[in-house]
Amino acid sequence: MRRSHTPKRWHVLPGDDEAESVLQDQLGIHAIVARLLVQRGITTPDAAYTFLNPSFDQLHDPFLLPDIGPACERIKTALHGREKIMVHGDYDGDGVTSAALWGRVLEKLGADVEVFVPHRQRDGYDMRKGFVERAKEKGVQLIITTDCGIQRVAEVEHAREVGIDVIITDHHTPNANGSLPQAVAVINPNRKDSIYPFSDLAGVGVAFRVCEALIRTLGHNVNTYRNGYLDLATIGTVTDVVPLIDENRVLVFHGLEALRNSRKPGVQALLEVSGCNNGRPLNAGTISFQLGPRLNAASRVEETQYALDLLMTKDEVDAQRLARKLHELNDQRKEIQARVADEAMAQIAQMDIAEMRCLVLSGVNWPGSIVGIVASKVVERFNRPCIVIAKNEETGSARGSARSIGAFNVVEAIDQCKDLLAEYGGHAHAAGLSIENENIPDFAAQMNRLAASQLSEEDCVPSLEVAQVVAPSDLCAAVVDQIAWLAPFGNSNPAPRFISRSMPVRQISRLTEGKHLKLRFDAEGLSRWGNVDALWWNRGELAEGLHEGMSLDICYRPDINEYRGERSVQFMLEDIQPPEW
Repeated sequence: MRRSHTPKRWHVLPGDDEAESVLQDQLGIHAIVARLLVQRGITTPDAAYTFLNPSFDQLHDPFLLPDIGPACERIKTALHGREKIMVHGDYDGDGVTSAALWGRVLEKLGADVEVFVPHRQRDGYDMRKGFVERAKEKGVQLIITTDCGIQRVAEVEHAREVGIDVIITDHHTPNANGSLPQAVAVINPNRKDSIYPFSDLAGVGVAFRVCEALIRTLGHNVNTYRNGYLDLATIGTVTDVVPLIDENRVLVFHGLEALRNSRKPGVQALLEVSGCNNGRPLNAGTISFQLGPRLNAASRVEETQYALDLLMTKDEVDAQRLARKLHELNDQRKEIQARVADEAMAQIAQMDIAEMRCLVLSGVNWPGSIVGIVASKVVERFNRPCIVIAKNEETGSARGSARSIGAFNVVEAIDQCKDLLAEYGGHAHAAGLSIENENIPDFAAQMNRLAASQLSEEDCVPSLEVAQVVAPSDLCAAVVDQIAWLAPFGNSNPAPRFISRSMPVRQISRLTEGKHLKLRFDAEGLSRWGNVDALWWNRGELAEGLHEGMSLDICYRPDINEYRGERSVQFMLEDIQPPEW
């Protein structure tokens, strides 16, 4: 095999034989599944039973959220008084689904409500003074933010001055100095004084719980509410890549079924145009790779409003039109992304990558809507924090998106560079910023120094966490079915990887015009054919360096392939290396 492919470091996670044995005996599960649970910190039968059986009973009391009481009472007053309410969302999948959720719930409750989602370039991120002015002109008396607002101290104060109350529902990190907007209510589980037991809700998750508290306050049926809006909560939660544990696990576990059975024309049209209404069960990957990108394409390429309208419409014809529009915009997004990624990689090729701990890349004619995706791709390839900045030569200013690795809190590092920035915000692993073009070199140098002080050379070597080294025959269909009990998989609950050693290659082929790689390995005892197919997406070029009869160590995720009514195990490759390496 050619050494143009650089294998990652494979780190096999430890187990606990005693705890695993107890889980096996008490729950009647396979040894592999018991190990997977222990590796997730689930070591007792009670905790395992709770994890494997997500229920709405596991949701926390929404009235533990900070300021939830004043928020519900203020909305109740607005409903009774037929006050004009304006919902302010965000332009990503989380922000659009949470805005649609608020809009639909308030509309169902009889509110005079208007929903606003910003245009990336025209409006910018989060609530601005201009929005408050427009709300005043429309006679708005109450603004509800969702998936934004936590850092908008001045804008909320301006709203108060012009007679508009504000309720903030958000999940982003509050200002580092601890200051909160002086709103009627600031509902955010990440407030320092929050007693809510789970802080990792997405913006739509916060909206879903706040609306549930409102439904309870008004005396309506909670189950009816959950059944009606869980589809939106699920799309936004998965799209925002929050940890799929605790409440998020419950929401998505039940929400996938609600999504498949959704009665919203827009959701059904989105499923159809994404090729996801084929009768097969939906999973978190369906949202991550099919639904989410199409919703996000609206704001990345054109108007966020298309995505909001799709989720709000009650007309099937309109839903089909909007879904097709999002599909077309997503195709355009892919083309733009490929161009920017090529130019970014060309910049990296000019760097001494061994000396770089944080990659700061910038370019003209890079849409600000695409830079976050490109940053993610760079991090995935080089295992270093990356900030991709889109420069505007006419204005002299730029906007950037940062993505990071587990060992580096990128928003804390950016905070240490705040003197060079116009504004910034985000999470430990993802952030956004505005900066003047002339400050980019100094910013890049300072970020690299900060990263170099925290990241070792080993931190920057791409690695894969692996559950176990197994023989292929250990992963029969019955075991793979049990592994699926741990789904939905995602952030903080990843689909487990396994290693099998010295796998003989029987057949090599390329799929989809050479884009993907398909290998067939000898695998005695796994199937009646004595082999197993293994697929590696977007790595078709590696076929040229492989030959039949060679052996490989492989790292992969097991999956079930269903074809013409027959089920068989297949492996989804994530890395390969010759046994002698």
